[in-house]
Amino acid sequence: MPLVQVRIDDRLIHGQVVVGWRHVLDPQRIMLCSDEVANSDWQKTIYMSAVTSDIAASVLTLQETIAELGSGLLERERILLLVDSPKRLVQLVEAGVPISEVNVGGMHFRAGKNQITPFIFVDEEDVSNFRILHDKGIKLEGRDVPTRTPIDIARALRFEPI
Repeated sequence: MPLVQVRIDDRLIHGQVVVGWRHVLDPQRIMLCSDEVANSDWQKTIYMSAVTSDIAASVLTLQETIAELGSGLLERERILLLVDSPKRLVQLVEAGVPISEVNVGGMHFRAGKNQITPFIFVDEEDVSNFRILHDKGIKLEGRDVPTRTPIDIARALRFEPI
């Protein structure tokens, strides 16, 4: 299962993903991992409608995502995996999904969050989950669009090098 990109973006599927990243990464499938979206027919319909018909798309719960990625059925597909938060990513990693690098594409302002890059705002839970990922040796790269220079999230959060 070649994950061509694992991306944290609280907007999930939107223009930057479908237009920008898709053309750079050339995935065969966009996989959205969100219990909330997967359990809501209208949200699922909205997100699926953003994907053009020439690419496969899946909207799955956390458990369904773990099962699909572990099944071996998608071994030949190039997958762009989207999650909405660092917490969701930690859950995937702790369930055994092999992830070595993460693109942090957009974590937008909400009450209680502090800005660490122009497009990434974090709270204590986010920082804690980024720390877990960093300590597991996962590279954390902040980049909202393919043309932006990557930002080292571990450095922005002042984590010690591993």
